[in-house]
Amino acid sequence: MATARLAVGARAPYATGTASVAVIAPQAGSGYPGALARRGRDAIAVTLGRGARPAVYRDVAADEEYVDVIGYDGDLRRTVKKLKTGGVEAVIAASPAGVELAERIAWQLRLPGSGIPGSTLLRTDWGVQSGALAQAGITVPPGVRTARLAEALAWVASRTLSVYRLTPAALGVPVRSVNCRTLQRIAAVWPQIQEAAYRHSGNASLVLEERAQGRQYVVDSVTQLGPDGPQHAVTGIWTLLHSSTGLLDRTDLLHRHGLLARRLSLYVSRVLDTLGVTSGPTSCHLAFDPELGPVLLSASTVTHRSHADEAVWAITDCDPIDATLDGPVFAHRSSHIGPRIHVTRTYVATQRRYGSRPAMLQELVRAAYNSVHRQGSELVHFPECGAPSRRDLGSRPRACRLRRR
Repeated sequence: MATARLAVGARAPYATGTASVAVIAPQAGSGYPGALARRGRDAIAVTLGRGARPAVYRDVAADEEYVDVIGYDGDLRRTVKKLKTGGVEAVIAASPAGVELAERIAWQLRLPGSGIPGSTLLRTDWGVQSGALAQAGITVPPGVRTARLAEALAWVASRTLSVYRLTPAALGVPVRSVNCRTLQRIAAVWPQIQEAAYRHSGNASLVLEERAQGRQYVVDSVTQLGPDGPQHAVTGIWTLLHSSTGLLDRTDLLHRHGLLARRLSLYVSRVLDTLGVTSGPTSCHLAFDPELGPVLLSASTVTHRSHADEAVWAITDCDPIDATLDGPVFAHRSSHIGPRIHVTRTYVATQRRYGSRPAMLQELVRAAYNSVHRQGSELVHFPECGAPSRRDLGSRPRACRLRRR
């Protein structure tokens, strides 16, 4: 079994060239063309065509600088042939909907992929993940994956828990999980969550499970194939702090020293091995139960890019795109612990209350700055920040970057 290393990577000095990268199922404004261009790579988009769910993956924006756009119509051989002609040297899943196709294309091109085709549900479906991990003896919340409300209620009737968590089985869909205390509450929210999950992923299954106890963390990692199999390196551990309403308030980058960081890293390494992760960046959301220790809540391939994400990756020198483009070099650099810096990412839910009024938003940012300035920190604001990098956490990032002076 591979052992996770604590790591911080640095950006690679890529030489300008004509090599291409296949970007699978990107959304408009994903930022991949620009990020690849800065690394001397051309971007070729592979869209999912008319049958894509949701429709946002059917095409790319006209002003995005892809050198080519290939519509996938179900003919894998034809798509792979076009990508070979384009000189593709790496494959990136640019959305949760693109993970399966990215793995199949990478396999056909004999390039690193996030896993072996045919086992993609282990990396894209929380219910399937949970079952596989439990079978391997890895601690996960007890629960049931089903598309039938009656089956979920029957499972609850056999339990004595006080709080349950209802969430889509499909990972990466912009649908918040809901905590439920009664059968009536489960029955009331089930139709809305199921309809939204199916609309965004084509997967109508939901997961009803025991709500995990303890502080929550996100562990970011990168995997590369070595002579003895997949090797996992932890690139960041983030502590999640929530507001009284349950929304994500901020995330703090945990120093990679001490027993807690090591225990989380070892747990994540077992998870990644069990889920068949063979290459690329993965993000694990987990809780640390006072009695049980680490408990996984989800593990997903990193696909989303926003201005907020790029700001944080620039500070930590851990951009997932570098791991995809040059995995062995990235992992080698990542084996050296970087300088001890304090990084905090704050989340301000302004969409409903303030809309697009910049004066209101700037007032909030000024207040946030005043609250951290006394601690000798620097706040950099990105008002253009789009959708959150971890959509299942339920907040929209606005004030995105805190750095120790």
